[in-house]
Amino acid sequence: MIIISLGVNELPKHPGYKKPENKKNIRALNKNCLEALEALESIKPKLNEAYNRYHHQQYQVAELESVREKPSRDEDQANTPAEHELDRQTIDRLDDSLKEWSLQDALKGVAGVGYNEPSVSHATYRPYGTTEYPSLSIHNQSDNFNYQAPQPSYRPMSIHSVPPTPPPKILPQHQQHPAIPPKVPIASEKITPALPPKIKLSSGPTVDASSERGEPLRRLILPKRLQTRFLSIAEPNTRKKVETCGILAGKLKNNILKITTLIIPKQIGTSDTCTTENEEELFDVQDKYDLLTFGWIHTHPTQSCFLSSVDLHTHCSYQLMLPEAIAIVCSPSQEPDFGIFRLTDPPGLDIISNCKKQPAFHPHPDLPIYTDVMDDGHVKTLDYDFDILDLRK
Repeated sequence: MIIISLGVNELPKHPGYKKPENKKNIRALNKNCLEALEALESIKPKLNEAYNRYHHQQYQVAELESVREKPSRDEDQANTPAEHELDRQTIDRLDDSLKEWSLQDALKGVAGVGYNEPSVSHATYRPYGTTEYPSLSIHNQSDNFNYQAPQPSYRPMSIHSVPPTPPPKILPQHQQHPAIPPKVPIASEKITPALPPKIKLSSGPTVDASSERGEPLRRLILPKRLQTRFLSIAEPNTRKKVETCGILAGKLKNNILKITTLIIPKQIGTSDTCTTENEEELFDVQDKYDLLTFGWIHTHPTQSCFLSSVDLHTHCSYQLMLPEAIAIVCSPSQEPDFGIFRLTDPPGLDIISNCKKQPAFHPHPDLPIYTDVMDDGHVKTLDYDFDILDLRK
């Protein structure tokens, strides 16, 4: 918005604004500013709606999360002592089982462990035809002691030997966890905010009007009672045969230019000219109320309804800023008494912007420099209220 305001409201104050070499760049800049304003006007309400909807969804998600966290904390506190008691009971049962079991009982019946059983009778069982050898004893001369000869590494097992009793099996104790409390019913486990809808930029209503160059002209809406109200304000000057001028200001919405405010600036008028004063005040007012300049209006107290050479040069700066800008002339003593004009493009806009002739009133080429736009589809008159700001008071 700051850049747009600089381009539309502050740039005309620059000393080089009216130089011919800058006209083309100024036209392009003003066109870009208006397109940006149009996009901002279209996007703003949709962005606000999408933001509010997203913010509301985020608030709902936070509320649901806080509801879920409370039972979760209660569940953790309830389960902690129960789990500790369960672990203690399991350890106690395991200790009792170990106390009942002994290694000696488990190895009962295993040959050569814990008991001095007699040797198996050779008459009863002679495994694999084992040959008998006489018992030998070995005399260790170092310590003067007799040792028995080494016996086979295995001990023959009796046919009637009872197999060893295996140790009792320790049955696994199944942990009995406390029942999980039921879930707190929630409308949804988690609400994911929906993506905001895509914002579609509307190009606004189509208008058949276009410049002589073929570039489309946006519709400009004019209040029906503008002429009557302006002539009423200008009437004291008109009686003195002095011109009065005003600024047509308004807003851009949906690609439509709508005049909402008539501004009467401080001015000095003569019978055939009118010059504004203290333009800084005018810019401040437009900036305060966010108003764009769509053209100007003035009276011809003694002349017919047309654009003089002075009027052509005055309107050139307006139309360079905005291609749809209009100049309205009110001639209360003539017929017709009302006209809405713009410079042709081409050739009028190029001729006037490049004209350096002096004095103020001078002739121009005999070409269609300006045209009436009352009924060409560019300007439309509607009955609605509008504001009047008289800065002369």
